[in-house]
Amino acid sequence: MKFLSNSQLPKHVTSERGSTAVEFALFLPLLVVLVFGMIDFGLLIWQKEVLVNATREGARQGILFGAGNGKPEIETAVAQAISDGGLDASGLNIKVTGVGTGVGNPLAVTSSLPFQFIVADKLIPGISRNTLTASITMMNEG
Repeated sequence: MKFLSNSQLPKHVTSERGSTAVEFALFLPLLVVLVFGMIDFGLLIWQKEVLVNATREGARQGILFGAGNGKPEIETAVAQAISDGGLDASGLNIKVTGVGTGVGNPLAVTSSLPFQFIVADKLIPGISRNTLTASITMMNEG
């Protein structure tokens, strides 16, 4: 079998014009998935931090200002902190235990908020709806 050298082939067969465009077209989908995946997980971490801080604010509201602060005031403090953090508090779920149990007893506040990925839920089945949860326990100070 006889092989042809590059000098014997037509010029359009040996030309490398357009190879960069083809390589970029092959790499672009992976790059887009990586970038949007980083955005998704960045949003997840940000929303988790806002939820933890809001839950902490609710627990502080319950322990610092005496028996006048019950469950409604704690829930209001958490919802306000969520809104101040730039999140929608419409799906917020709050559980409070230990209100008014006296000095030195624990007060626990648990908050949960739904989270939906922007891109990852379309690529990975089963992660479309997640619930972020934060739980804070502090001692009642009276």
